[in-house]
Amino acid sequence: MLVSLERAKKVMQIPSEDTSMDETLLLLIAAASQAIENHCKRSFRKKVYVETLSGHDSLYLNLRNYPIHHIEEVRAETVLADYKEIGDGRLYREKGWPIGEHNITVTYSGGYVLPSEATKAEPRTLPEGIELACLLYMQMIGRNPGVKSERVGDISVTYNDDSQALPAPVAALLTPYVGRWV
Repeated sequence: MLVSLERAKKVMQIPSEDTSMDETLLLLIAAASQAIENHCKRSFRKKVYVETLSGHDSLYLNLRNYPIHHIEEVRAETVLADYKEIGDGRLYREKGWPIGEHNITVTYSGGYVLPSEATKAEPRTLPEGIELACLLYMQMIGRNPGVKSERVGDISVTYNDDSQALPAPVAALLTPYVGRWV
């Protein structure tokens, strides 16, 4: 999850000893985290990923779950070693990549240390903008799920018809983290 329960409670001004809303908050955090990862078309959690990619007429391959910490193996028909990781999950190979459908497999450690998984030895690395986007979105869906506008006099409520889109402030915070391959 992109936000810890403790941080959500602080932001929402809920005393840490008050556990009456914990279950609801955890569900909201999980739903907002999943929606954000779906929007960005990637996972943010630091772990080992195996990606199968198609080689095309390019010197570059883009991996989804950057930042990359360690590349264990790049394999086409054989193990490839003549590449460089040049930042933001991009691999560069001077000769180009073997062309084919789903013919390159990359095994790597990538992603961010999430707030809920941080330790003293490995502190959180998730950018604040992603965490803020999650906090905003969980508050929005917890308060008015699907409500676009409301009016009190003669009671009128309008619901969103775009169920796939994140609210504009949330999407704006996530723009730098949306995958290049979309």
